Amino acid sequence: MICPKDFKGSVRENEPFAGLTSWRIGGPACFLIEPESERDLAALAVHLKREGACYRILGGGTNLLVDDGGVKTAVLRLSSPLFTGMTFRAETAELGAGLSLKKFVAAAMKQGLCGFEHLAGIPGSVGGAVVMNAGKGREGGSISDIIEGVRVMDYCGRSSELARRSIKFSYRASGLDDLIVLSVKVKLAAAADMAAVRKRVKDYAVYRTQTQDFTRPSAGCVFKNPDGDSAGRMLDACGLKGRRCGGAVFSRRHANFILNMGGASCADVLSLMDTAVSSVKERFGTILEPEVKLWR
Repeated sequence: MICPKDFKGSVRENEPFAGLTSWRIGGPACFLIEPESERDLAALAVHLKREGACYRILGGGTNLLVDDGGVKTAVLRLSSPLFTGMTFRAETAELGAGLSLKKFVAAAMKQGLCGFEHLAGIPGSVGGAVVMNAGKGREGGSISDIIEGVRVMDYCGRSSELARRSIKFSYRASGLDDLIVLSVKVKLAAAADMAAVRKRVKDYAVYRTQTQDFTRPSAGCVFKNPDGDSAGRMLDACGLKGRRCGGAVFSRRHANFILNMGGASCADVLSLMDTAVSSVKERFGTILEPEVKLWR
Protein backbone atom coordinates (compact mmCIF):
# COMPACT_ATOMS: atom_id res chain seq x y z
CA MET A 1 0.00 0.00 0.00
CA ILE A 2 1.59 3.27 -1.15
CA CYS A 3 -0.12 5.51 1.47
CA PRO A 4 -1.04 5.16 5.15
CA LYS A 5 -4.59 3.95 5.84
CA ASP A 6 -5.80 7.32 7.15
CA PHE A 7 -4.25 9.33 4.30
CA LYS A 8 -6.67 12.11 3.20
CA GLY A 9 -4.95 13.40 0.10
CA SER A 10 -5.26 12.19 -3.49
CA VAL A 11 -3.38 9.40 -5.24
CA ARG A 12 -3.25 8.84 -9.00
CA GLU A 13 -1.46 6.00 -10.73
CA ASN A 14 0.50 6.25 -13.98
CA GLU A 15 0.03 10.00 -14.27
CA PRO A 16 1.77 11.31 -17.44
CA PHE A 17 4.42 13.97 -16.84
CA ALA A 18 3.47 15.57 -20.13
CA GLY A 19 0.63 17.22 -18.21
CA LEU A 20 2.73 18.07 -15.16
CA THR A 21 5.73 19.89 -16.65
CA SER A 22 6.13 23.03 -18.73
CA TRP A 23 8.14 21.11 -21.34
CA ARG A 24 5.18 18.73 -21.86
CA ILE A 25 7.63 15.83 -21.98
CA GLY A 26 7.95 12.63 -19.99
CA GLY A 27 6.46 9.24 -19.30
CA PRO A 28 4.25 8.44 -16.30
CA ALA A 29 4.76 8.83 -12.58
CA CYS A 30 3.91 5.46 -11.07
CA PHE A 31 2.12 7.35 -8.27
CA LEU A 32 1.30 11.05 -8.07
CA ILE A 33 0.46 11.79 -4.43
CA GLU A 34 -0.96 15.12 -3.23
CA PRO A 35 -1.14 15.37 0.58
CA GLU A 36 -4.00 17.40 2.03
CA SER A 37 -2.11 18.70 5.06
CA GLU A 38 1.28 18.83 6.73
CA ARG A 39 0.16 16.01 9.02
CA ASP A 40 -0.73 13.97 5.93
CA LEU A 41 2.68 14.68 4.45
CA ALA A 42 4.55 13.73 7.63
CA ALA A 43 2.63 10.45 7.99
CA LEU A 44 3.26 9.71 4.33
CA ALA A 45 6.99 10.37 4.65
CA VAL A 46 7.22 8.02 7.64
CA HIS A 47 5.17 5.36 5.84
CA LEU A 48 7.26 5.52 2.67
CA LYS A 49 10.50 5.34 4.66
CA ARG A 50 9.20 2.31 6.55
CA GLU A 51 8.26 0.65 3.27
CA GLY A 52 11.64 1.47 1.77
CA ALA A 53 9.94 3.42 -1.02
CA CYS A 54 11.74 6.33 -2.65
CA TYR A 55 9.91 9.52 -3.63
CA ARG A 56 10.50 12.90 -5.19
CA ILE A 57 8.94 16.33 -4.75
CA LEU A 58 7.37 18.00 -7.77
CA GLY A 59 6.98 21.76 -7.79
CA GLY A 60 5.61 23.69 -10.74
CA GLY A 61 7.45 21.43 -13.18
CA THR A 62 8.98 24.43 -14.97
CA ASN A 63 12.60 23.36 -14.62
CA LEU A 64 12.28 19.63 -15.17
CA LEU A 65 13.03 17.11 -17.91
CA VAL A 66 11.51 13.67 -17.34
CA ASP A 67 12.64 10.46 -19.02
CA ASP A 68 10.41 9.04 -21.73
CA GLY A 69 9.91 5.97 -19.58
CA GLY A 70 8.74 8.05 -16.64
CA VAL A 71 9.94 7.49 -13.08
CA LYS A 72 9.48 4.46 -10.87
CA THR A 73 9.47 6.44 -7.62
CA ALA A 74 6.40 8.02 -6.07
CA VAL A 75 6.02 11.73 -6.84
CA LEU A 76 4.65 14.12 -4.21
CA ARG A 77 3.12 17.47 -5.12
CA LEU A 78 2.08 20.12 -2.58
CA SER A 79 -1.01 21.42 -4.35
CA SER A 80 -3.70 21.50 -1.63
CA PRO A 81 -4.99 24.85 -0.28
CA LEU A 82 -2.81 24.50 2.81
CA PHE A 83 0.34 24.48 0.69
CA THR A 84 -0.74 27.13 -1.84
CA GLY A 85 -1.88 29.90 0.50
CA MET A 86 -0.24 33.17 1.54
CA THR A 87 -0.60 35.47 4.53
CA PHE A 88 0.56 39.08 4.75
CA ARG A 89 1.38 40.74 8.06
CA ALA A 90 2.56 44.31 7.54
CA GLU A 91 5.73 43.96 5.43
CA THR A 92 6.20 40.22 6.00
CA ALA A 93 4.54 37.44 4.01
CA GLU A 94 4.23 33.70 4.66
CA LEU A 95 4.02 31.80 1.38
CA GLY A 96 3.06 28.18 0.84
CA ALA A 97 5.58 26.14 -1.15
CA GLY A 98 2.96 25.23 -3.76
CA LEU A 99 1.96 28.85 -4.40
CA SER A 100 2.80 30.17 -7.86
CA LEU A 101 5.26 33.06 -8.04
CA LYS A 102 2.87 34.84 -10.38
CA LYS A 103 0.12 34.91 -7.72
CA PHE A 104 2.57 36.12 -5.09
CA VAL A 105 3.77 39.01 -7.25
CA ALA A 106 0.18 40.08 -7.99
CA ALA A 107 -0.83 39.87 -4.32
CA ALA A 108 2.23 41.78 -3.09
CA MET A 109 1.40 44.63 -5.46
CA LYS A 110 -2.15 44.76 -4.10
CA GLN A 111 -0.70 44.99 -0.58
CA GLY A 112 1.26 48.10 -1.59
CA LEU A 113 4.63 46.45 -1.08
CA CYS A 114 7.92 46.40 -2.98
CA GLY A 115 11.15 44.42 -3.10
CA PHE A 116 9.79 41.46 -5.06
CA GLU A 117 9.79 43.02 -8.52
CA HIS A 118 12.74 40.98 -9.82
CA LEU A 119 10.57 37.85 -9.56
CA ALA A 120 8.01 39.13 -12.08
CA GLY A 121 7.61 36.88 -15.08
CA ILE A 122 9.32 33.85 -13.52
CA PRO A 123 7.14 30.74 -13.79
CA GLY A 124 6.88 27.96 -11.25
CA SER A 125 6.13 27.56 -7.56
CA VAL A 126 7.57 29.32 -4.52
CA GLY A 127 9.07 26.08 -3.19
CA GLY A 128 10.80 25.30 -6.46
CA ALA A 129 12.04 28.89 -6.73
CA VAL A 130 13.58 28.65 -3.26
CA VAL A 131 15.30 25.31 -3.90
CA MET A 132 16.90 26.60 -7.13
CA ASN A 133 17.24 30.20 -5.87
CA ALA A 134 15.39 31.54 -8.90
CA GLY A 135 15.92 35.08 -10.11
CA LYS A 136 17.90 37.17 -12.55
CA GLY A 137 21.05 35.07 -12.31
CA ARG A 138 24.65 35.84 -11.48
CA GLU A 139 24.08 39.57 -11.84
CA GLY A 140 21.93 39.51 -8.70
CA GLY A 141 18.26 39.74 -7.85
CA SER A 142 17.31 36.25 -6.62
CA ILE A 143 14.48 35.11 -4.36
CA SER A 144 17.02 34.60 -1.56
CA ASP A 145 17.35 38.40 -1.34
CA ILE A 146 13.95 38.66 0.38
CA ILE A 147 13.86 35.42 2.38
CA GLU A 148 13.82 35.57 6.19
CA GLY A 149 13.28 31.88 6.84
CA VAL A 150 12.13 28.61 5.34
CA ARG A 151 10.00 25.92 6.96
CA VAL A 152 11.08 22.46 5.84
CA MET A 153 10.43 18.78 6.45
CA ASP A 154 13.00 16.03 6.18
CA TYR A 155 12.30 12.69 4.55
CA CYS A 156 11.54 11.19 7.97
CA GLY A 157 8.59 13.55 8.45
CA ARG A 158 10.29 15.93 10.90
CA SER A 159 9.64 19.64 10.33
CA SER A 160 11.82 22.58 11.35
CA GLU A 161 12.42 26.29 10.71
CA LEU A 162 15.62 27.40 8.97
CA ALA A 163 16.82 30.97 9.35
CA ARG A 164 18.11 32.70 6.22
CA ARG A 165 21.67 32.81 7.55
CA SER A 166 21.76 29.00 7.88
CA ILE A 167 20.82 28.37 4.23
CA LYS A 168 23.70 28.22 1.74
CA PHE A 169 22.18 30.14 -1.14
CA SER A 170 24.27 30.62 -4.26
CA TYR A 171 23.72 30.93 -7.99
CA ARG A 172 20.86 28.54 -8.82
CA ALA A 173 21.37 26.59 -5.60
CA SER A 174 20.25 26.53 -1.98
CA GLY A 175 21.45 23.26 -0.46
CA LEU A 176 17.81 22.36 0.27
CA ASP A 177 17.50 19.60 -2.34
CA ASP A 178 17.27 16.86 0.31
CA LEU A 179 14.48 18.60 2.23
CA ILE A 180 10.82 19.30 1.49
CA VAL A 181 10.11 23.03 1.48
CA LEU A 182 6.76 23.65 3.21
CA SER A 183 6.57 27.43 3.38
CA VAL A 184 8.72 30.53 3.09
CA LYS A 185 8.77 33.77 5.05
CA VAL A 186 9.78 36.82 3.03
CA LYS A 187 10.51 40.38 4.08
CA LEU A 188 9.35 43.17 1.79
CA ALA A 189 8.95 46.92 2.24
CA ALA A 190 6.14 49.45 2.05
CA ALA A 191 6.20 51.09 -1.36
CA ALA A 192 6.47 54.88 -1.43
CA ASP A 193 5.52 54.97 -5.12
CA MET A 194 3.27 52.14 -6.31
CA ALA A 195 3.28 53.47 -9.86
CA ALA A 196 7.03 52.91 -9.93
CA VAL A 197 6.59 49.40 -8.50
CA ARG A 198 4.03 48.49 -11.13
CA LYS A 199 6.34 49.84 -13.83
CA ARG A 200 9.27 47.77 -12.58
CA VAL A 201 7.09 44.64 -12.49
CA LYS A 202 5.90 45.33 -16.02
CA ASP A 203 9.42 46.07 -17.24
CA TYR A 204 10.78 42.79 -15.83
CA ALA A 205 7.92 40.80 -17.33
CA VAL A 206 8.22 42.53 -20.71
CA TYR A 207 12.00 42.06 -20.76
CA ARG A 208 11.61 38.33 -20.18
CA THR A 209 8.93 38.10 -22.85
CA GLN A 210 11.04 40.00 -25.39
CA THR A 211 14.36 38.26 -24.74
CA GLN A 212 13.17 34.75 -23.97
CA ASP A 213 10.99 32.41 -26.03
CA PHE A 214 7.58 31.40 -24.73
CA THR A 215 6.04 30.56 -28.10
CA ARG A 216 6.32 26.81 -27.46
CA PRO A 217 6.61 24.59 -24.37
CA SER A 218 10.04 24.80 -22.75
CA ALA A 219 11.76 24.71 -19.37
CA GLY A 220 13.33 28.15 -19.66
CA CYS A 221 17.12 28.35 -19.73
CA VAL A 222 18.60 24.89 -20.13
CA PHE A 223 22.16 25.70 -18.98
CA LYS A 224 23.58 27.82 -16.19
CA ASN A 225 25.57 30.89 -17.17
CA PRO A 226 29.32 30.37 -16.69
CA ASP A 227 31.15 32.96 -14.59
CA GLY A 228 31.47 36.17 -16.56
CA ASP A 229 29.63 34.92 -19.63
CA SER A 230 26.24 33.93 -20.99
CA ALA A 231 25.34 30.38 -21.99
CA GLY A 232 22.93 31.81 -24.57
CA ARG A 233 25.70 33.90 -26.17
CA MET A 234 28.04 30.93 -26.33
CA LEU A 235 25.40 28.64 -27.84
CA ASP A 236 24.53 31.32 -30.39
CA ALA A 237 28.21 31.73 -31.29
CA CYS A 238 28.34 27.97 -31.93
CA GLY A 239 25.56 28.37 -34.49
CA LEU A 240 23.04 26.26 -32.59
CA LYS A 241 19.97 28.47 -33.00
CA GLY A 242 17.43 26.49 -35.01
CA ARG A 243 19.31 23.18 -34.59
CA ARG A 244 16.71 20.43 -34.34
CA CYS A 245 16.43 16.84 -33.17
CA GLY A 246 13.04 15.21 -33.61
CA GLY A 247 10.42 17.46 -32.05
CA ALA A 248 12.94 19.56 -30.09
CA VAL A 249 14.72 22.65 -31.41
CA PHE A 250 17.02 25.39 -30.12
CA SER A 251 15.06 28.64 -30.12
CA ARG A 252 16.00 31.19 -32.76
CA ARG A 253 15.24 33.96 -30.26
CA HIS A 254 17.24 32.64 -27.30
CA ALA A 255 19.78 29.89 -27.89
CA ASN A 256 19.59 28.69 -24.27
CA PHE A 257 15.96 27.66 -24.77
CA ILE A 258 15.03 24.27 -26.23
CA LEU A 259 11.46 24.26 -27.49
CA ASN A 260 9.03 21.38 -27.81
CA MET A 261 7.68 21.89 -31.31
CA GLY A 262 5.24 19.01 -30.87
CA GLY A 263 5.91 15.44 -29.85
CA ALA A 264 9.42 16.11 -28.56
CA SER A 265 10.88 13.33 -26.44
CA CYS A 266 13.32 13.43 -23.56
CA ALA A 267 15.81 11.70 -25.87
CA ASP A 268 15.43 14.55 -28.40
CA VAL A 269 16.21 17.16 -25.77
CA LEU A 270 19.15 15.22 -24.33
CA SER A 271 20.62 14.87 -27.82
CA LEU A 272 20.52 18.66 -28.28
CA MET A 273 21.98 19.19 -24.81
CA ASP A 274 24.86 16.84 -25.63
CA THR A 275 25.47 18.78 -28.86
CA ALA A 276 25.46 22.04 -26.90
CA VAL A 277 27.95 20.83 -24.30
CA SER A 278 30.38 19.41 -26.86
CA SER A 279 30.13 22.46 -29.15
CA VAL A 280 30.78 24.97 -26.37
CA LYS A 281 33.63 22.90 -24.93
CA GLU A 282 35.29 22.66 -28.34
CA ARG A 283 34.96 26.37 -29.14
CA PHE A 284 35.40 27.99 -25.72
CA GLY A 285 36.92 25.31 -23.51
CA THR A 286 34.00 25.73 -21.13
CA ILE A 287 31.82 22.90 -19.86
CA LEU A 288 28.22 24.03 -19.54
CA GLU A 289 26.26 22.85 -16.50
CA PRO A 290 22.55 22.04 -16.88
CA GLU A 291 20.14 24.32 -15.06
CA VAL A 292 17.23 21.93 -15.67
CA LYS A 293 16.83 18.81 -13.56
CA LEU A 294 16.64 15.37 -15.16
CA TRP A 295 14.40 12.72 -13.64
CA ARG A 296 14.81 9.08 -14.64
